Amino acid sequence: MSSKVAANDDHLQEPPSLMTSLPEEILLDCVARVPRSYYPILSIVSKQFRSLVTSPELYMTRSRLGYDEHCLYVAISENQTSNIHWYTLGRKPNNKLWLVPIPSLPPMPLHGSYVVAGSSIYVMGGFHHWGLITPSVSRIDCVSHSVEPLTRMPTAVAGSVSELVDGKIYVIGGSNTRSPELKSSSKRIMVFDTVAKTWEVRKRLDWEVGQRWLSSVEMAGKIYMRSYRTSYVYEAKEGICETDQILHSKEWSNSCVIDDVLYYYDDRKNCLRAYDQKERVWGVVKGVGLGLCQDGSWSCTTSYGNKLAVFLHKVEALSETTEIWCAEIALERREGGEMLGKVESFDLVLVGKSCIMKCLGVRI
Repeated sequence: MSSKVAANDDHLQEPPSLMTSLPEEILLDCVARVPRSYYPILSIVSKQFRSLVTSPELYMTRSRLGYDEHCLYVAISENQTSNIHWYTLGRKPNNKLWLVPIPSLPPMPLHGSYVVAGSSIYVMGGFHHWGLITPSVSRIDCVSHSVEPLTRMPTAVAGSVSELVDGKIYVIGGSNTRSPELKSSSKRIMVFDTVAKTWEVRKRLDWEVGQRWLSSVEMAGKIYMRSYRTSYVYEAKEGICETDQILHSKEWSNSCVIDDVLYYYDDRKNCLRAYDQKERVWGVVKGVGLGLCQDGSWSCTTSYGNKLAVFLHKVEALSETTEIWCAEIALERREGGEMLGKVESFDLVLVGKSCIMKCLGVRI
């Protein structure tokens, strides 16, 4: 009887997958041609695929084939009170967007600053559960999803703005107290050399000391920063800082840059705005109206490749539940400067008591 049962069990077993029975080099070549946004789906197929999608050999193959692409990483906190957990924007088999957690990455400090350099994300400073401010610096390898601790900051701060210029990360402002307002009490600019992995400290003038920095971007080697009072343009090489009242005429925040044009989604007016730093003029991208904004909602805009991703938070007041939606937008700039946008995807990507703290496009 036992032999019959064994025979029946053998009969019920599924035959090995054609893909997994392929020689390793052919399997590697096949998976390298699949867009990376589908890798979260592949990783749950089997241990073999889970190992394959994080292997250095796969990304070497992708690079050789010319299949490197921009991927989107999202730092999320629960109600802006817990440590950061990382997600990546993926696609389901039905081509819908979704946010996929990255369990191999440990929690990160709250209100740290983030900078992309190559295929890495640098995380600097922040709070641990609104307690101790940490001077820690970490480099996230977005290929292997591993973390490397780096030389600590000269001064521990949270809520600073940071941008990359010529291989150096400029950490500006931030609070070195436990105050939840995150006002900029530091009068120093800390500069991290990503190659030498060393810090340099520079003095700055008293611009916006005692205020909170709201946003920053890098355009053409200059760092653009916004506080409640005004917007500044900091020329890193010369150490010169000037105000830009035209830029400050809009409440830009959680913004990004493509081809030296700043973009942000105005959730109050339900439109995508663009600031051309060469012409020093604001415009509206035609064809983009997402229509989900209401009181308590807010947006976050980021670039990956030549596309934009706009995340919208829709808050349900009674349950305090947050719906996070993501729109993927292709851009076109016509002769004469007219800017057009096409919404290619617009999906509900996460539900829960969650808040996006930062979105970053990484080329891998």
